[in-house]
Amino acid sequence: MRNQIIKSMLIIIFGFLFSIETSVSAEKNVQKCIKFSSIGLHLPAIEQCQKAMKDGANREVELKLLYYLANSYSSINNNEMAKEVINRLLNTSPSISASDYYLAGLIEIKLNNNKDAAYYLEKAILGGENSVSIKRQLARALFQSGDIRKANLILTGNFYEDSSDTQSMTQLSENLISEGSLIKANSITNKIIEINPDYSHAYYLKYVISIKEDDLQNALVNINKAIMRDRENVKYLIEKTKLLITNKKYDLAKYNLAKIEQLYPNTQDIPNLYENILDLQAADLHSHAKELIKQKDYKGAINYYNSAINLNPSDAILYFERGQLLSILESYNKAEKDLIIASSLNHNLVGSNVNLMLGKIYYQLGERDKSIAFIDKELEINANNQEALLWQIRSYSEAGEYDFAEDYAEKLIEIDPYSPDGYSILGDIKLMKGDIQKSNELHNKVIELDPSHNIATRKKPE
Repeated sequence: MRNQIIKSMLIIIFGFLFSIETSVSAEKNVQKCIKFSSIGLHLPAIEQCQKAMKDGANREVELKLLYYLANSYSSINNNEMAKEVINRLLNTSPSISASDYYLAGLIEIKLNNNKDAAYYLEKAILGGENSVSIKRQLARALFQSGDIRKANLILTGNFYEDSSDTQSMTQLSENLISEGSLIKANSITNKIIEINPDYSHAYYLKYVISIKEDDLQNALVNINKAIMRDRENVKYLIEKTKLLITNKKYDLAKYNLAKIEQLYPNTQDIPNLYENILDLQAADLHSHAKELIKQKDYKGAINYYNSAINLNPSDAILYFERGQLLSILESYNKAEKDLIIASSLNHNLVGSNVNLMLGKIYYQLGERDKSIAFIDKELEINANNQEALLWQIRSYSEAGEYDFAEDYAEKLIEIDPYSPDGYSILGDIKLMKGDIQKSNELHNKVIELDPSHNIATRKKPE
């Protein structure tokens, strides 16, 4: 009996000690959760918060744990989970603090739920979280949700309370630029510069205003001032490069890009900007070439095409147009090469008579079979191309292959039965074949359609 009593007492003592140890362990998890979240160790904080909640914390402690758990989830940008946790706190807490509302507002901002963010931030401000920083955040949420007037009033109130509050003035200026109130934005930006002449972002804002006013000269002045105050700001350097490109100062733009690349080798915009510069340079040269073509200065135009192709060797149109000029200048081998390259770069050029052009070039080069083959390709695409039909008639007639020439002449008549041309040509072919009767019939048809038409069998007036 005595042993049984001792055994029971030992069980009670061990149970009591275990309970104390468990309680101490749970309290440690709570303290670690709060400490880790407060100092930025958010992954360990989440683990400790979850452990403490599993230990069965009371209502007061659980609400505190929910706050720090939401804070840590938000800090690692797991914002959906952060929202779930903070909503649990807001829905269960008997008395929601201003800091709870503030955290909820920050989470909604990250989720781009600006209306909800503004609601929570206003609650936080009413609860006593009334710092200028929170007011700016509220103004940003209101502006993003479309309540522009209220947002701007808050920011205006901020710098009326503190005339040196350049952050609120900057935010207001950005809002005004966004809504197109450029004169007001410029006035506020000038005040920012009066307060802090070394504030680079203020000059950047003046640059943006100048761009929107299409004042490129002042835009360049202002972006240079911004860069002078923050020489390694990649955004400013890229904006200056874009402006130089717009002003067609391509060499300076390339120099600026080289500088950016030296400072920030992995900047994503650099390859696209380089390509844009080369495309624009080529486009300018292309325009010069076209002007010379109007003046029939084909050799001068080709020089511009050469330079444009060096800058943009993948532009099919440059090869296509240069090939045509080379053909006019009777540089047939070079013309052939250009048109072949153009066709390989842009298959849609088949709709621009490129096969006909090549057929004519091969004719001039004495490559009759190639000429016929390419012009037939043209006719496969455009069966009613009368110029192509005439070239085939010419090629076959010169070779004495009148039966083939006759087929194309008949196609010419089929396309336009009221034109004398097809009948005249077919009549000439019949004459060459020795069918004088059929030739005369066709030529009579020509005279019927056009009495003034010149035909082979008509006698010349004495």
